Amino acid sequence: MIDIEKVAKEEKRRLESLLFSCGIDDNRIEMLESVIENTAWMKAKLDDTREQIKGTSVAIPYDNGGGQTGIRENPLFKGYSGLWKSYMSGMNTIMGLLPRDLAELEAYKIERPKTMLDVVRDKHRKYDDTGKPGAKN
Repeated sequence: MIDIEKVAKEEKRRLESLLFSCGIDDNRIEMLESVIENTAWMKAKLDDTREQIKGTSVAIPYDNGGGQTGIRENPLFKGYSGLWKSYMSGMNTIMGLLPRDLAELEAYKIERPKTMLDVVRDKHRKYDDTGKPGAKN
């Protein structure tokens, strides 16, 4: 099970960092504090719910005890779907602050290495053979 609070806190930091790196001033970020916080929490809940429903079916059998049986939508998927819509609404609000021009957006792109090997490679590329800063060719 995922630590919802920890994941939400990390996502909130990531979103605030993204907005700040795109030139959004602190006042606007502060005004959107509740949107950022709730969107981050929804992301954490979506991640957790996804883990819970990974092995389940979209439709499940039911028996109401009165002799009525059948197939119904899995309530976990219904909850996930509703939470997803709310999350996307929050993300659209946040993304509405970012620069619309793709060239402008590229200037603010945050690249994160995918593996530890990438981190090491990037670190070594920054230094020449003498250990001093300088691009290696």
